Amino acid sequence: MNKNKYALIIDGNYFLFRTLHVLPPPQVKGEILGTQDDVDVYVRKLATDLTYQIRLFGGIIDTVIWTLDSKSWRKDFYPTAEYKGTRKSDESINWDNFTRATDEFKTSLAKAGVISSKIQGAEGDDLIYAWNTELNAIGKSNIILTGDRDMIQLVNMDPSSEAHSLFYTPAHNKLYTPPGFMNWVNEKPVIIDDFFQAVRAHGVGRDQMKTAILNAVSIKKLDVIEQDPQEFIFKKMLIGDGGDNVMPAYWWTSTLKNGSTRVMGISDKKADLIYEAFIKKNGPFNYMYLFSQDYITDIANTLIKIMNAKTMSREQIIGNIKMNTNLMLLSSHTIPAEIIEDMFKSIEDRPSSTVDVKRLTSMKELLAGTRYVEDDSSAITSSFFKGNEEAADMSFITDRKSTKTIF
Repeated sequence: MNKNKYALIIDGNYFLFRTLHVLPPPQVKGEILGTQDDVDVYVRKLATDLTYQIRLFGGIIDTVIWTLDSKSWRKDFYPTAEYKGTRKSDESINWDNFTRATDEFKTSLAKAGVISSKIQGAEGDDLIYAWNTELNAIGKSNIILTGDRDMIQLVNMDPSSEAHSLFYTPAHNKLYTPPGFMNWVNEKPVIIDDFFQAVRAHGVGRDQMKTAILNAVSIKKLDVIEQDPQEFIFKKMLIGDGGDNVMPAYWWTSTLKNGSTRVMGISDKKADLIYEAFIKKNGPFNYMYLFSQDYITDIANTLIKIMNAKTMSREQIIGNIKMNTNLMLLSSHTIPAEIIEDMFKSIEDRPSSTVDVKRLTSMKELLAGTRYVEDDSSAITSSFFKGNEEAADMSFITDRKSTKTIF
């Protein structure tokens, strides 16, 4: 494993469902993946989109990790929170064909050396956290590919090892980086005449990696956003997550003109004001403050003052902050110990696997030896690929929440 190269950690559920929802209309009206031809198109599109992303970061990736959800421990630990209670199974999808297609695609990934990661009780988010933590600990940098903005909390850079984590969302063409990252990338290389000194310093290839990142940003015209993950975490605990049915730390109902009611919460602007007031008093925020009763009380007091909060008690707000921390913060302090142990053990016990980059650079290479590329005259060569399946990407996929968890 080259520590100067990146691991690409992919949110498999995000990838599978976003591709599913941009397929052409099904041949059987009202049922997605209702026919074998529909399945063929889906698998080819998955391979097309994935290999495009691999090529985008060509030359800098030597490890690819495919994470998948299991039934979340959060639903068992916090049943009253109705975590992800808005998610419903889509009855228009042929789930038997979906399972078969995704299993066959995962088999092709395994043949190319892609590591599949799934642990009972853990969501993909938890696994991404575990892989990111483990790889950073050994000095390896990561690119996290997902549409879930919660992963911004994992963006970081270790000043000592320079190992870092970037969050890439193809749906919005954005690359989130830690503060100062682009200055680091643009630094002029240090000239080392002694080759053995360079090896000892682990500097071989680092400048090439920086160049490749700049090339990817330029070619794809990525919007680079430098984000302080600690600030993101602070505001996330206040605002909640509508997509996951996590309520704000403070909310109230408002009656509309038509007589209906609407739930109101903390806006981005108000969250900014609360954050600024907190750090002015306490200095830079660290997520460990969310496990200190004194700091949580201070956050609640600041919230009450800025929001002029009258519909909830201080104790209720404190309880909501703690609940949101447990539901949304990815940390060994929030994920159950047995899940943490299972995740990290699975990472440590993984078989040594070298990714076959060549197999991951084209749809036909990735699906070689399967029925999906054997018959170019079949219906799977529809105009959906516009005659050039290698030119497609996922930039048109909207950031919608998935409708079903894969078990």
